[in-house]
Formats: sequence, C-alpha cells, structure tokens
Amino acid sequence: MYGERRPEFDPNQLLDQFRQAFQRFSSALPGGGGASVAIALIVAVIAALWLASGIYQVAPSEQAAVQVFGRFQSITEPGLSWNWPGPIGRVQKESVTENKTMELGFRTIQGIDIPVESLMITGDLNIVDVKMAVQYRIGDLRAFLFQVDDPGDADSGSGIGKPDGRTLRDATEAALRQVVGQRSIDDVLTREKERVQADTAQLLQDLMNDYGTGLTILSVQLQE
Repeated sequence: MYGERRPEFDPNQLLDQFRQAFQRFSSALPGGGGASVAIALIVAVIAALWLASGIYQVAPSEQAAVQVFGRFQSITEPGLSWNWPGPIGRVQKESVTENKTMELGFRTIQGIDIPVESLMITGDLNIVDVKMAVQYRIGDLRAFLFQVDDPGDADSGSGIGKPDGRTLRDATEAALRQVVGQRSIDDVLTREKERVQADTAQLLQDLMNDYGTGLTILSVQLQE
C-alpha cells in the first residue's frame, strides 16, 4: 500500500551493491590491464556520484512521494532515504503538518476585496457580501500530487497541478453559495452564523473527497 513506511535507508547496503557491480564490470573488461582498470575506475566514480545524488532528507513536518520511471512507488516518512536519481527517479516533498489558509472574497497581502467571489444571493433574495477564510492541510499526499490536474493559483501561491489552487477556491465558493442560498440574510450575518460555517465546512470536505484532492478541511471562518 502506498501509505506504508519505506525501509530505513542503509548506506552500507548500497555500497555493497555498488562494489559487487564494480567487480563484475572490471572482470568483464578485455585485457585486464592497467588501461582497463583505469576505465573501470572512472566509470565507478561517475556511477558512485550519480547514485549518491539519490540520497535525500525528509523533514519531521514532511512526507515524500517517490516515483521511478514516472510511476508512483511509495510515501516516505521523515528521515534519511534513497531513491534512484533523475532521470530514473523523482522525489516530491510536501509539508503535511502545516495549516494553510485560503481566502475567498478578499486577499490580505494585496489588501483588496474580490466582489465577484463574495457577493451572493440569500434564500430571501437579498444580496450579501460574504468573505471566508479556509484552513486546511494535506491529508493524503499521493492524492494531493497525482489525482487532480489544477491550473494553479498565483494568489494562494499554489503551483500547477496542486488542488489547493483553483480547485479549492472554486469548491469553497460553490459550497458557500449553496449554504447561503438556503438561508435568510439575518441567518447568514447573525443568528445562524456558526451553523453556516459548519455546514459549509462539511460540504466543502465532501467536495474535496469527491474530487480526490487529498485535502483535509480544518475550519472555515466567516469574516466580519
């Protein structure tokens, strides 16, 4: 299963495998003279440097997704590990303990409002300006990296292919509009504000699960 922890990296085992491969290569060279040994030594040094470049460190707050020839292999937990270097292998590391925030209807850094995201119609046909902040983190790294093809979102700093870009923002807007459209303006702004948040969080998590984003919604907060 992809969630299983990979065995701890053992440098001695890697060196033994390399030593055996070097001995087989040397014995296969014609002549067995000094030139052959020199060629074998050069090849061995190059191979050793290439293999050593496959050693990587996963921080305590991270997990790493390991690929070989473009195919997903496993999830690596914190610690020192090894995978085939490029172009054969690839390692993608992401923080899975960091709580991230996505803003809907406003952008704190730019100091601007985004009315096209926040203006909504309530169940009693009033227009209300609803801004929301969503806290989330990565719950399933494999799904987060490989399940959703997202165009990315510069405002949130999400790169292409990661679902906490447009996928999360559009799903949040859709969930909030659905919840707001079922209530009166007074319920949204005052009487049932907590319920609006809870219902939106649940609906948004359902959407994230349906899309296979690998995201865990921690909370949603209506802004004053």
